[in-house]
Amino acid sequence: EGPAGKTGPVGPQGPPGKPGAEGLRGIPGPVVNHNDRTRLLNGSDLRFDCPLLQGHPGLIGLIGPPGEPGEKGDRGLPGPAGNAGGKGEAGIGGASGPLGPPGPPGIPVSSLPLISQGQKGSKGSSGPPGDMIQPLPIQQPGKKSRRQADVQADEAMADYAGVEGMEDVFGSLNNLKQDIERMKFPLGTQDNPARTCNDLHLSQPDFPDGEYWVDPNQGCIGDSIKVYCNFTAGGETCIYPDKKSSGVRISNWPKETPGAWFSEFKRGKILSYVDAADSAIDSVQMTFLKLLSSSARQNFTYICHQSVAWYNAKTDSYDKALRFLGSNDEEMSYDNNPFIKPVMDGCSLRQGYSRTMLEINTPRIDQLPIIDVMLNDFGESNQRFGFEVGPVCFLG
Repeated sequence: EGPAGKTGPVGPQGPPGKPGAEGLRGIPGPVVNHNDRTRLLNGSDLRFDCPLLQGHPGLIGLIGPPGEPGEKGDRGLPGPAGNAGGKGEAGIGGASGPLGPPGPPGIPVSSLPLISQGQKGSKGSSGPPGDMIQPLPIQQPGKKSRRQADVQADEAMADYAGVEGMEDVFGSLNNLKQDIERMKFPLGTQDNPARTCNDLHLSQPDFPDGEYWVDPNQGCIGDSIKVYCNFTAGGETCIYPDKKSSGVRISNWPKETPGAWFSEFKRGKILSYVDAADSAIDSVQMTFLKLLSSSARQNFTYICHQSVAWYNAKTDSYDKALRFLGSNDEEMSYDNNPFIKPVMDGCSLRQGYSRTMLEINTPRIDQLPIIDVMLNDFGESNQRFGFEVGPVCFLG
């Protein structure tokens, strides 16, 4: 056998073989950074053998606009009835009624039993002789029965009681007449007071101004009050603040704050009032005095040193004006009460010592008397103030 020949040329490619078995899973590829990811997304360096990793979840989106309002619901069932309110306070007693009509006429004098026996008459003349009659048998006078004696005693007592009863009636009528006369013509004394000074002025027009007794609620005179009657002003009934409420001396008030009520000061208090005898005035008497009046007035004097009481001339305003608290707890000042007028206003210039007098003359009787005052312009080293509270006068 001879030697092997040379290798022949490569033959043509054969047909593809059958698919081989599935290979093993490959190892994970490298992490793609931001730049590589950008190039991949732009298509500049597209590599299919590097899978893209999922990024972090994005932020929560903005809240969407509110939806349209829903339809109106059905009306609910009525709730249960509330508890009954408490009983109100008793009202103020009414005024005394008018004088009643005159009573029936009294018993005629002719029908009254005789009070005293008349004098014994003189002996009459002898009569003519009578006819002869047979004498009657003589009977011994018997004793009266107890029943007859009791009846006669009762009749005598009835006659006596009738006389005494009429004396009481006439005495009561006389007292009533005197009471009516005192009411028609009061004297303003403690035992014969008038309702108001106006009533006293109408019945006694010649009386001078001065202190008199009045009893606005009438009835018992034990609660009458002593007041000052200003007949010159038409019959005003005036009462005064007590000593601690009549005013304060001028001071710089270093421990107090502007815009505070006087009752909030360390030396302050609610203003109270007494009669001319320095006795407290009963609230019922004060209520009736107001009911019998048509207007009331009161003065308040502000003593100042570079301090404004009402009008501020430098600012042309009333920003520092005093405020008053009425007895009906209503605040009163320039901005809400047209019945406050300055009689004099020397404090408006804020120059040195001066005075401002304010007069409250109001038809709203329940506003007076004033019980507190708010002070607004002080606190600087050169500022001082004091005040005086005048009487409150009611005109019927």
